Amino acid sequence: MTLQRCFSISEDIFPLPQNIKQKYGPFGFPPARDSTRPYVSSNFVMGLDGRVSFRELPGRAGGKEVSRSREDRWLLDFVRVHHDAQLMGASTLREERGADGLGWDYGIEDQELRTYRQDVLHLGASRILILTGSGDIDFRLRVFHSSQVEPWLVTAAAGEKIMKERLRSADISPKIVTVGEGSIVDIPAALRVLKHEHGIGSIVCEGGPALYGQLLQDGLVDEEFRTLSLQVLGTSTKPDLQRPTAYGNASFMPETAPWFRLISLHYALPHHAFVRVRYEGPRKF
Repeated sequence: MTLQRCFSISEDIFPLPQNIKQKYGPFGFPPARDSTRPYVSSNFVMGLDGRVSFRELPGRAGGKEVSRSREDRWLLDFVRVHHDAQLMGASTLREERGADGLGWDYGIEDQELRTYRQDVLHLGASRILILTGSGDIDFRLRVFHSSQVEPWLVTAAAGEKIMKERLRSADISPKIVTVGEGSIVDIPAALRVLKHEHGIGSIVCEGGPALYGQLLQDGLVDEEFRTLSLQVLGTSTKPDLQRPTAYGNASFMPETAPWFRLISLHYALPHHAFVRVRYEGPRKF
């Protein structure tokens, strides 16, 4: 590991083993600014131009292609370890299917971090919250058959009906959390249900940009973890399919644009910087 720390004002809350703390430094979250929902973070890798995916390239669209960094992979696990659950939109599963078409399980790979999560933090398997309004889910994907994670489906009434029908022929029974009518998931209400009915106190959003952009637009984000991969992805090779930024279709005016405060800065020479920032909202100048 060549991860280096050059700045941190993080809370020192989590009881990190000394060797992990030497790699990263102190780590913790502040008191929640909204007690009605989980603490919400996001974790994305992006290029110098802000783009996060080679979207139009089958089997090569995921963050792994943008990152190509063992330090980023370790930090991904580090962030996952400290959250109760991971949130992603179903479109991310459909787009990032990997070479064999079955995708990934989104579990924690680092054994030391898995042990720390289990033995020190006393947290169970990572809960993967897959948000889908339509219910268009391929239950053959690896995430539904891995012993490392616990897949949940967050949906609306129409999506629940479709998925239950499909699950009749599948040998799995993921938890389904239904919030919303038709095929539109009420995301703020879903977050409240996840906290108060299922005890999920913290969530890290890992994709996709459209979902994260909606969370930010709705004021539901508390902080971000960003890996800056020092490359330029550029525009898509297919003009009708754009390579997204980390913020999807979120749009603000100068007086409403949210600002973030720097919490920590790490780097791995020569190609990667790792930034942690905390939501502050619009600023007055």
